[in-house]
Amino acid sequence: MGDGCAYTCGLDGASEQKAARELNEEPRERLGALTAFREWALQQRWLKTPTDVRYLLGFLRARKFSQLGARELLENYWTVRTKYADWYKDLDPADNHVQDIIKQGVYIPLPGRDKQGRKLVIVRLGSMDPKGKRNTFDDVMRANLALFDYILLDENIQVNGLVFIIDLTGFSRHHFVSTGVENTRKCMIVTQKALPGRIKELHYYNTGPVFESIFNMIRPMMSEKLRNRVHVHGQNLSTVYGRIDQTLLPEEYLPDDYEGTCAGSIQDICNNLAEEMRQPQARDFIRDLHSGKYGVDLALKPDTVEPQASFRKLNVS
Repeated sequence: MGDGCAYTCGLDGASEQKAARELNEEPRERLGALTAFREWALQQRWLKTPTDVRYLLGFLRARKFSQLGARELLENYWTVRTKYADWYKDLDPADNHVQDIIKQGVYIPLPGRDKQGRKLVIVRLGSMDPKGKRNTFDDVMRANLALFDYILLDENIQVNGLVFIIDLTGFSRHHFVSTGVENTRKCMIVTQKALPGRIKELHYYNTGPVFESIFNMIRPMMSEKLRNRVHVHGQNLSTVYGRIDQTLLPEEYLPDDYEGTCAGSIQDICNNLAEEMRQPQARDFIRDLHSGKYGVDLALKPDTVEPQASFRKLNVS
């Protein structure tokens, strides 16, 4: 992973305008902000992190170019990864087990982006084996968190964010029990406190009787901002279509009489994604990030508070 600050902007025109408008990202100031953030990271004896430009940009963008906000997020990111090392250590995306999980299609980042530049991700929790004979919940989380690490290197996704469609088809109380409260809590911590990405919408589809139990448990763990971005569709895909462009969806999520373009079949999408994760650009990045050489040693963390006056106020709107 490169350590220099050489940078060529990878944003399309619309995303660059949105970055300036919503994220306080000024092209003339971007490199200076990156340099300051990178130099701070290199000075922290207790924190070991990659300092690749695109990687660090994700943290600045997720916190609207607040230096303090980006530092806090990077600290949270590696604190979580150190604490929950079983989800993050020693992972190779070309490993047959990891490849099988990606092809299983629990988390499916769809090809392309929507009209607002956002990446759509379908989450099919019911496709997991609640007995863990094929893959355990920890196995699934390891593979799919690595997948998000790679997706969030895309600068346009860093700026425009993610939209999740959580499909609860086939999700039963057996899945709920096998996942457990502790794993659910860990997922919420990772998602809200340690993910260098912008979650723009959460769409719950095919919500049966189990959904109320799940949502009552996770709702108190959600920030108010995230709760306001939740949309519940019951068993009605037509309301999903009102929010999501049909051309971006897999054929399995479209009406029988639909004649437009689509993302293809779920299996083809998953197979293509698994193959992409085998390629050097993705594989080398993930193997390095999950090598175990990065993390935190909280015993070395200085007990100091930096003055906030010299930094932009974090905008959480």
